[in-house]
Amino acid sequence: MTARTLGVILCDLDSYAVDDIDCVVPGAPAISANPVGFFENPASWPGIPVSYAVARGARVERLVAGDPAAIDAFWRARERLAHCSLIITDCGFFYYARQSGLPAANTLTSSLDLLPIAATLTSGRIGVLTVSAPLAARMLASDPLSPRLTIVGLEDQPGWDGILTDDHAYGNGWDLDTLRAGVEAVLERECAPGGRLAEVGALVLECTLLPEFRRTIAQYTAAPILDIASFALSALGAGFDAGAGFDAGRQPGS
Repeated sequence: MTARTLGVILCDLDSYAVDDIDCVVPGAPAISANPVGFFENPASWPGIPVSYAVARGARVERLVAGDPAAIDAFWRARERLAHCSLIITDCGFFYYARQSGLPAANTLTSSLDLLPIAATLTSGRIGVLTVSAPLAARMLASDPLSPRLTIVGLEDQPGWDGILTDDHAYGNGWDLDTLRAGVEAVLERECAPGGRLAEVGALVLECTLLPEFRRTIAQYTAAPILDIASFALSALGAGFDAGAGFDAGRQPGS
């Protein structure tokens, strides 16, 4: 039986010394030193062989602007991962690639690809938690579900305000505790009575850093939560439980 494999397309960061790397056996070298819970760490995908392809030219700042050259880099990286059972990306703004209309079998460009599922879970508002509400609103302006979306951003929170920079992989003033505190501050405000997320029927996590805080997010909302990491784990047979890499019951900073 052929093993299910995961392909991950990565934004172009200077911290990546190679363009492609296969992490198909336990303990294989990772493409970066980021901890478990980050897409670049193969231990975040327990029991699943992972192959990575850096989308050279898809610098973060160009990608979130929808630069056609960055989107072309996505398609080139995807071709290099054609052998994988499922392909995902490490940035929700790769969703711009959907605007090309090209077929992308076995590929999720973003958690935003899960919006149609969210729309089946509720007849009401769909929440989108994102690293930048203004940028996400621009990207989703022409989406068929746009009239039903409530987009809430983290751009005013310490740490999150530097994530959309090309050098964020080097730290750039953030750590997990800082990012978690920002998520908690926004959700405490927006999930409270009268808040923008208080009445949503489903919540989609755009930024791929957010699955790291999935259990924290669930403390603030009873709405179903959809994200690309939990979908990939379940689709490839790993499930999404305490043995998984994302927010698996760890204490802040651990």
